[in-house]
Formats: sequence, C-alpha cells, structure tokens
Amino acid sequence: MNKINKLNEILSEKTLNSDLFINSLTHRSASSNNNERLEFLGDAVLGLVIANHLYSSFKNDQEGILSRKRSHLVKKDTLFRIAKKLSLSDLINIGEGEKKSGGKNSSSILSDALEAIIGVVFLIDGYDAAKEFILKVYQEELENIPDDEELKDSKTKLQEFLQGKGFNLPKYETKEVLIEKDLHFETTCHVKELKIEEKGVGKNKRLSQQTAASKVLNNINK
Repeated sequence: MNKINKLNEILSEKTLNSDLFINSLTHRSASSNNNERLEFLGDAVLGLVIANHLYSSFKNDQEGILSRKRSHLVKKDTLFRIAKKLSLSDLINIGEGEKKSGGKNSSSILSDALEAIIGVVFLIDGYDAAKEFILKVYQEELENIPDDEELKDSKTKLQEFLQGKGFNLPKYETKEVLIEKDLHFETTCHVKELKIEEKGVGKNKRLSQQTAASKVLNNINK
C-alpha cells in the first residue's frame, strides 16, 4: 500500500481493494483486462461533474465561456498534470514495449488511467463520491482557471479578429497526407482580404486547422 499513499488518502478502502481499481491502472498493452471501458465511463462522469461545478460557480458566464473553461479542465494536458501529482506513473501497469518507449510517463496513458479511476469510484462508491474525488484532485486547477482570452483557441481568435475588421471568415481546406507512413491531416487557411495563406499539419483535422489558424495569427501580428 505504500505506493498508493496519495490515493489512499482520498479513495475508499473498498475502491482501493477492488479488482476494478487494478483494472483502472492496467493499460491495454499489459492485459485484456484493461482500463479502456473504465476510461470511457470516467470521461463522462468527469465531464458532468466539471460542467455542474462551472455552472454553479460562474453564474454570470455565458455558454461559450463555460464551454471553454470545461474544455480546458477536461483536456489531456490537465489530466496529465493531475495524474503526475498523484504519482500514477508509479502505479500504472503497461507492457514491455510501452515501457521501452517511455509509456510510464505518457500523457495519454496517465490521463486515461486517471479517468478510469474516476470510473471506478463512480461504480463502487457512487456519483457523490466521484464528485468529491474529482473536486479534490482538481482543486488547484479549479482555483487557477485562465481568463477567457487565454482559453480561446486560434480559430476562435482569428474569427473574432476578422469579424472585428469586417472581413469574411477564413476558409479552411483539409486533406490527408502521409508522414513517415502515418496518416496526418494538412489544412490550408486562407484569409482573402489580407492575402494570407498558411498551412498546418496535425494528427486530426482539428489540430491541423488550429495550427494553420495559429500561423495566420502569427503572420498578422508580425
């Protein structure tokens, strides 16, 4: 139990001693009894708890602002920061291949494990316990939510800038490309009035569009 001191302080004994808890810390590379289904459930519970907390805490915020705050709080980077503070890298069970590639410090693996733990707490101790757990481990993040301007993504910032100038919205053209045999997406962002065109590449369409929009903004701000 020494390894799980941080979780031992905030999780019930019933949860800590359950097979589901073991599964929540097991990556698919290590076993078929892994945390993927629990991560799916935990993701939904996390989204509900965070949305409810924001709705109750920021009574003057409109839907768009609340959505940006929620997106910031439930994204992988935020989950990863919390997972590291909980020392989940010491607990995660991964296959030999993942170990060799640094999987114990993978943001994706650790953030998924945290969501899986949330799923376990919900299944064993119920919604109220899951809510308490989430708000406890999220305390620092909830106290330091960036202001709305910081939370706006590049596409939103570019759109607002162009609308403020009375210009047309940017046009995005996305296509699939192969980079070192892996499928990626390449987006070209066109701003007709400014005669600016920038390309962005990402592992999905959204990332490629955000990258292209960010490059356009950088071009504008030169």
